Amino acid sequence: MLKDRCVGEPAHVMAGATGQGEDTMKASQTRSTTLMQTANRLAPRAPAPLRIAADPTDKAQLVAAYIQALKAQAVSVIGAAKGATLVPIEYNGDFNWDWTTGNGDINKLTYDYISGAVSPSTDIPGACAVGGTGSLPNLYCELVKALNWQFNQADNTALQAALTKSSVQAQAIVSTYTGIYGPITPAQIQAAQKVSALVQEPIDYILTYQAGYLWAGLPSGSAPISVLKMQGTPNLRQLLQYAPPSAEPVILEISAYLNALGPSASLEDEQNFGGNLLANLNDNLTPSATNGGILQSNPPSTQYFPAFSSNMQPGDILAGLQNSSQVATVSFTASSAEQGGYNISFSGGSSMSWGSLLEISVGMNFQGDVAAQQGSGSTFDITMTFPGVTMIPFAPASYQNNSDGPMGWLDETVLYQALNNYNNGSKDTGFTFQSGLPSGIKLGPGGVGYLSAVVVSAYPTITVNFAEGDYSAWSQWLAAHASVSVDLFGFIPLGGVNAGAYSVQAKQNSSGSGFSLTLTPPAVATSTSAPNQGVPVLAGQVAWLGSSEA
Repeated sequence: MLKDRCVGEPAHVMAGATGQGEDTMKASQTRSTTLMQTANRLAPRAPAPLRIAADPTDKAQLVAAYIQALKAQAVSVIGAAKGATLVPIEYNGDFNWDWTTGNGDINKLTYDYISGAVSPSTDIPGACAVGGTGSLPNLYCELVKALNWQFNQADNTALQAALTKSSVQAQAIVSTYTGIYGPITPAQIQAAQKVSALVQEPIDYILTYQAGYLWAGLPSGSAPISVLKMQGTPNLRQLLQYAPPSAEPVILEISAYLNALGPSASLEDEQNFGGNLLANLNDNLTPSATNGGILQSNPPSTQYFPAFSSNMQPGDILAGLQNSSQVATVSFTASSAEQGGYNISFSGGSSMSWGSLLEISVGMNFQGDVAAQQGSGSTFDITMTFPGVTMIPFAPASYQNNSDGPMGWLDETVLYQALNNYNNGSKDTGFTFQSGLPSGIKLGPGGVGYLSAVVVSAYPTITVNFAEGDYSAWSQWLAAHASVSVDLFGFIPLGGVNAGAYSVQAKQNSSGSGFSLTLTPPAVATSTSAPNQGVPVLAGQVAWLGSSEA
């Protein structure tokens, strides 16, 4: 039976990653999280006005250059083989690396990030944006609701002919069974549906539940034995070894029915398999302790959510983040523009105009752009060194039917088959989207996907060389502040929960001309008890729904 709500969605509307109570399904279809949009959502610390009007085009170009530089550096550290699959990720906040306490839960802050549906950026070619909290499970819910299982015309004709031919034997099975054991009640049908959702009629109850499950002696959680297996066994009584002696007449009628069904037994099995799988996928849209749902920590939840996990434990992630030999370096230059603001260029690329270079602040009482102060000069070289570059894999819990029953929720095989069948005009036996894909959802490469890995690092050490600066004049501005918050370009906050903890060191260049400023971030926590500690994302790896058979 289809659920009224989507995967893990509570009765109220789930809040998005930003803490706003927006509808996650709407967010997943319309929100392509961009730096430009994120900047508007972030609450900057005592913002200083830009010296030039903010041009969205310039800002998008600046964002593109920055995240593409991050991705390129991530590739240089991770290596060409893995790096070939990485894409730039539009800013979506920090990533909480301490993702589990080890008790089968997941950090809510981590979940907020990885449960967002990924889509191609609408502003930056080649980049991807991560949607709101829970948007991936909710989009998948809409896809499951749109799935159909069907026969092609030839298979349907063959099965209907076989069922007509075997209808007399089917009636004989029901008549013989009820003559021995009494009428089959609605309560019995309902109990049998917990084993197979396709049990609807008395013949289903007898053939699938009584014979294929109870008389076969299958353990709890197992799927009933198939019609084809019953048909192919040389001794049906031996296969149904747990049937009572009184069941002998029923087993004889079942044999006659299977013989009349002939080669179409395999078609009936296909139909049963497809129907049961679709029913199980719908059931698992409501996560629980028994179907592989996961609880959240930080803060703890009593509600279960669609599971995500990683084969990399927090202790191993921390070791990677503390590895000072795994370093990504992003550099760019800037110069004061005649019209105000700066001309900024990454790695010799084209120049982009923007009104802020590096904002630093102390609480709400002090803020300014380091390049806009007296004595700063007009040309600047900025180097950002990201240590501890680490690739962390993540994956949604794959659907599987094991001895404990149906577990997990994401079945890529079904989506792949349904998409290909739909694109072929829904002519094949199997799953399809007979009435079309839900509005706004695209499958396959470049459609809707999820983060299968993120590349992260510790926070960067930032060095600014003021080539023409006057150290004695400039240093008076910052002399009283040894620990500051940092915002790159005025809208990318660095430091996460440790904002305000960057240490400052400025010194005259040895040449006597100009000076340098070094901003050093706090170290990554020395233990894994840091559930609120985020780290920057340099790049991501995306798996597109419907693009793979596995």
